[in-house]
Amino acid sequence: MTRDINHLIIVPCHGIYKLGQPQAKQESWYLADFQLDGNDHLCFLEHLEQALGELKKDPQSYLIISGGETKKEAGPTSEAFSYYALIDQVVKNEVGVDRVTTENYARDSFENVIFSICRFYEVWKKYPEQITIIGFEFKRDRFLDLHLSQALKFPQDRVNYIGNSPHPIYPAEAEKEAYFKDLQSSEYKNAVQQFKKDWYGVQQNLKTKRKKRNPFSRLNGYALSNPLISDFLLQLGDDQEPKSNVEIKELLRPAPWFS
Repeated sequence: MTRDINHLIIVPCHGIYKLGQPQAKQESWYLADFQLDGNDHLCFLEHLEQALGELKKDPQSYLIISGGETKKEAGPTSEAFSYYALIDQVVKNEVGVDRVTTENYARDSFENVIFSICRFYEVWKKYPEQITIIGFEFKRDRFLDLHLSQALKFPQDRVNYIGNSPHPIYPAEAEKEAYFKDLQSSEYKNAVQQFKKDWYGVQQNLKTKRKKRNPFSRLNGYALSNPLISDFLLQLGDDQEPKSNVEIKELLRPAPWFS
């Protein structure tokens, strides 16, 4: 196994697959109502397929699937582990178990990014020089502009985003247009607008969402495994008194990618 790994590929999870079930059926996934309308689970499968393709193209890349134990009805199974189960045979037979791992604590898109970076460090004892994110196209700006550029100060020229779009169940074109218009509106109201004000998700609205997505009260240990940015990671904790965006950003200054 080469030690020249420097390219982090992230697949942010959005649901939990029911292990052993037919993967292309909605009933085989724990999904929210709005995800049913878009057949979002088909996008999840595409994300994994695309990620494996990128992994095979670049021998210096490493795939991290990120998502925590977010749904009480699914039990203590992480989104990431359920996704991994879908590609288990491919990993063992074609890619290799030393090219893929999971990140089992993230509760939102910002945590998908920073926790995957921290998980990369846990494995390789260095931070990635390049990042590729594979997810929904309508979330592109949130990930690139708000998380990586604004919040984490990761150089834009070292980031790539590969996006796809849902496959709504509506046959009529007008219904599809209304669906995507509502999707964009919801993305702005519930995510973009929130992260523009609260870069790190530590204020009340976003923090409350995170707590709801942690029904099994899991705590990550990234502040211990990533000593260079431990002060920054500790400040993201649910029990911390929120600081301003600028104050938190300054705690990230020791990061080697900070620009």
